[in-house]
Amino acid sequence: MSAKEKISPAFDPFMAESRRNDKRDAIVIYRTPVPEASPVAGRSGEPHKRLSYLKEVAALQRSVEERLLKEYKKASRGSLRNGEELEVSAIGSSALPIATVEVTRKTLQALADQPEVVAIMPNQQIQLIQPKYMHYEELSKRELTKGMTWGLEELEIPKMWETTQGENINVAVLDTGVYGDHPALEWRVKEFVVIDPLGRRIWAEQTFDSKNHGTHVCGIIAGDKTPDKISIGVAPRANLLVAGVLVGDATLRTLMEGISWAVERGADVINMSLGFSYYEPLFAEVFDILIFQFGILPVVAIGNDSHGNSDSPGNAYSAFAVGAVEKLPYPSKQVEVSFFSSGASLVFPDQRPNDLVVKPDVVAPGAQVFSCIPPEKRAQGTYEYTYMDGTSMAAPHVSGSAALLMSALPEAPITDIIEVLKETARHPTGDQYRPDNRWGYGLVQPVEALKALA
Repeated sequence: MSAKEKISPAFDPFMAESRRNDKRDAIVIYRTPVPEASPVAGRSGEPHKRLSYLKEVAALQRSVEERLLKEYKKASRGSLRNGEELEVSAIGSSALPIATVEVTRKTLQALADQPEVVAIMPNQQIQLIQPKYMHYEELSKRELTKGMTWGLEELEIPKMWETTQGENINVAVLDTGVYGDHPALEWRVKEFVVIDPLGRRIWAEQTFDSKNHGTHVCGIIAGDKTPDKISIGVAPRANLLVAGVLVGDATLRTLMEGISWAVERGADVINMSLGFSYYEPLFAEVFDILIFQFGILPVVAIGNDSHGNSDSPGNAYSAFAVGAVEKLPYPSKQVEVSFFSSGASLVFPDQRPNDLVVKPDVVAPGAQVFSCIPPEKRAQGTYEYTYMDGTSMAAPHVSGSAALLMSALPEAPITDIIEVLKETARHPTGDQYRPDNRWGYGLVQPVEALKALA
């Protein structure tokens, strides 16, 4: 990879109004030796192995990071005024080979010239993928009769519960926080932290949700039954690790710190129903680290910008990106890709020459999704549940499904889980046109995926 290819194209607008020596924060990803031990995910039963692996990784990465940043400072010294120093800081406990580095127009190239550097991205703002709040009267009546949301019924989740309900699996949710005192989430939120725009971890005494979004997502992953006995969670016995990375002004550094925290806490799956306001192809390097170095599945919402569009980081070639389907009106038994669900065919010449990358990878129920929210006072009373539409609701259906597979088959490699979720997905054309940029490989089929893995 050339030095030019290591620098994100997002730097051009990011640095456009800066002067030659103006400092800007950048996120740098560097290459480190991989321990001889095989990747260990955070699955319960062998936490000591995970911790030992993390310590070994962190030690190797700190030595590389210190040498890299020392050389960068040395190379940049002559280009700064009055002997100024460029600040650098690690992300988390160095579990990930990622750091925050100050750059200028003059020093950016010096950083890219370091042989260990893989990618440099500007520390820009990230944002919530906004869902829509809706009410579906007829669907509500049917779900009350069935005793479960239509998404659980469509994915045949009760059949999976005959084997497991997600026991011993940790799903990290990087979102707006969570109202952990919700009756549907009782005992499910095992850890909670808030990450501020500077990447600092703030340990809150009580869980909270800044926008309702994170609580709704958590309910889809691991929520219990409603007072009306409607099941809402795909993996109701999975553990939730929640990082509030979308509380206030969030940045890429905020997200990186949240990812690092999730890795340190033993996440098996990381759910990200969020997006960037700009195109960031180099974020794929983060997903590669999670999958191949730590055996963690990153599940990402593809966005709500409709057909022909896609949002970063969901459009990164190594992201496991999820689009949304909706239930057609009764008595139809069919589902269709929601009009808002993003999807595109993309070419990444820098990373994969002549290779067409199609997103999303799969689709899941994402419209007309009933789940929990923090208590909300309205004229008609106090509401603790509501419907939302968005690919933000589709991603947690896949995160929960993956948690069920991991719980049922804890030794299954993460790459096999990714593969079977794609290959067993149901596409309306069969194999003829898949993957395409509406359905991806198709609607996930956890029951079939479990059969294929077993």
